[in-house]
Amino acid sequence: MERKSFLRTFAVAAAAGPMLIEACKKDSASTKTDTTTTTTSTNGSICTVTPTEVEGPYPYVGGEITNPLNRADVTGGQTGVPLSISFIVVNTNDNCNVVTGARVDIWHCNKDGYYSGYANQTGVLGAKSYAGETWLRGYLLTDSSGVAKFSTIYPGWYGGRATHIHLEVFVSNVLKKVSQIAFSETISDAVDVSTLYAALGVNPIRNASDSILGNSATDLANETVALTGSIAAGYSGTYTIGVAL
Repeated sequence: MERKSFLRTFAVAAAAGPMLIEACKKDSASTKTDTTTTTTSTNGSICTVTPTEVEGPYPYVGGEITNPLNRADVTGGQTGVPLSISFIVVNTNDNCNVVTGARVDIWHCNKDGYYSGYANQTGVLGAKSYAGETWLRGYLLTDSSGVAKFSTIYPGWYGGRATHIHLEVFVSNVLKKVSQIAFSETISDAVDVSTLYAALGVNPIRNASDSILGNSATDLANETVALTGSIAAGYSGTYTIGVAL
């Protein structure tokens, strides 16, 4: 089981591999400290705290709070199906009113299942080293509408995990949320057999059987982002992150 302290040590060594399924076990301690609650917002919709998940493998070396990559486009030269995601941060203790100036960090693997910044990664396509590179990671501060909009590519996959993106939210430099998001398997399966992704083929791990996202059917429903678009035109979606401030 991989814990955050283990990840920090691993980051210094920069000698990890996304095939390590134990890197993806649920951090039960973190979920216990941030129990999902619901309230009703002023517009009548349900206001929910986003499920907390383990940080997972390959955050920015030194920790996300030290990440200097303030940028909307995190593609960094990686090829893949375009993906645009708008994250909206809301305060569940304030009728889900938006939170401005919140820091949203994201990171994910490339189309081949590897992360930037780390050496000696063992994946489906063999051992790869990307130490010193920073693609597919970065952060934004939410605007006056509580939105942080990123341009990236659709993630690939690696052994033991469903297709996903990691995220963290800081408010006033204090970590308030660690989570991960998933996507429709219909879309992921289509992307996986498209030209740029075909070397890996379809991810055999379904969302519901994922060691993290599939731990709770309710959490999985709250962590799956609805997308519109196509492989040719790219996909886009919006995901609301509820934090209790």
